[in-house]
Amino acid sequence: MRGDPWCDAFGMSIINGSHELSPLRRRLVGCVLAVALVAGTACSAKAQQAQAQAQAQQAQAQQWLARAAESSAQIESPSAISNAATSLARVHARLGQVDAAFEAAKRISKPQLKLYALRGTVQAAVDNDLSTAAIVDEAKRTLDGNDNPFTQSTMKTLLHVAESKTKTVPREQANATPPPTLESLRKAFDEAADRDAKLAAFQPLAVQLLQSKSFDSLENLIENAVEAVEQEPRPDVSSKFGTYGDLATIAKIRSRQLQAAFMLADDGEVAAAIRYLKIVDPLIDALPDQAALVKWELQSLRIRLLLKLNRTDVAITQLDKVQSPLIRSSAAAAIAAHEIEAGDFEAGLEMAKRIGDEPGSGDANGEVAISLFVHGDRKVAAEFVNQLGTSDQAMNTFVSLARFWVETGNFEQLESVFDDLESPEARTHYAVAAAEYLKLDRPRH
Repeated sequence: MRGDPWCDAFGMSIINGSHELSPLRRRLVGCVLAVALVAGTACSAKAQQAQAQAQAQQAQAQQWLARAAESSAQIESPSAISNAATSLARVHARLGQVDAAFEAAKRISKPQLKLYALRGTVQAAVDNDLSTAAIVDEAKRTLDGNDNPFTQSTMKTLLHVAESKTKTVPREQANATPPPTLESLRKAFDEAADRDAKLAAFQPLAVQLLQSKSFDSLENLIENAVEAVEQEPRPDVSSKFGTYGDLATIAKIRSRQLQAAFMLADDGEVAAAIRYLKIVDPLIDALPDQAALVKWELQSLRIRLLLKLNRTDVAITQLDKVQSPLIRSSAAAAIAAHEIEAGDFEAGLEMAKRIGDEPGSGDANGEVAISLFVHGDRKVAAEFVNQLGTSDQAMNTFVSLARFWVETGNFEQLESVFDDLESPEARTHYAVAAAEYLKLDRPRH
């Protein structure tokens, strides 16, 4: 068995020079060579194991995609057929199945979505050194009569990929640049000359301090960032997204304390978590409704932190203050899932009724569904997901379910939940998601 190339080269260099050595040194060389060969075998075994896992996941993804294609053939609604084809085309392309991706793309009825799918198919063809001519011709026919800034932009990208033959950069290469060190981030923050520079340096440093659980350093950083805002006050700025002033900027900075509170609560440091909550709590309530995006984000974090601290009653009270339908549905889902995990299935299902049908509600229902399958009665869980219907948001629920099972490595649940789904639309989108995340993500055990 050949080992790692570096290990093999090292071993051969020893062998080539060993005839000039004394018997004692030859024995020493033999020991070193044995170690090198063992290391090479270990390197090779690890690489082979990773390759085998990747191949197994690729095979699983293809099997799930075949299930998706089989289920999609049973869909009758033209719009649902188009939606399923959009998902199928995307994942076929990511798996390098260019012909299948192209055929799926042709079944998409909406020009913009079809061009998106064809763009992905062109990329897959280029990545696999295949012809793009037929795909480009189909894209040109799709663009004809459907010319607008969005379709033009998509077509421009599609043609650029087809003509330049630019291949996808593997994720390993794209993420090859090492992150900045903690010391360099501290230096950038300390040397920042004004408010804007301080705030730009604050975010990456805060993230690293959170990841390392350096809570005291994080607290000092937050106070310094708040001080930088207070020393250089600015007038409110209005846009189509609302009106934001210094109070919103400070609230955004202090949101890191809520994130730290989550981690502290997980580690059993409840008093410290509550202390951080008490710092940020009045700031959230003081934010004007015009600073909507910041206020909604903090309201959501506060409710989820209250649940983490087992203050469900207070979380429900805070839910009634939320004006954003998206945040309200997400928070209701969090409360419902928390109650289900605590064994109060009736209260959880009742709370789940407060989830709306706006964009994002599919993910909210997905959170409840996962909790039901993991902590509740399987029959009740199946009834919950099957009554959601076949809307776009319902399909997002099935995507959330499949993704969760793949990411947690629970392949038994991945299989059994598929069998629980009744509609071909649900089964199609669930199976497509299973294929996509098996290909893109490695399960976390």
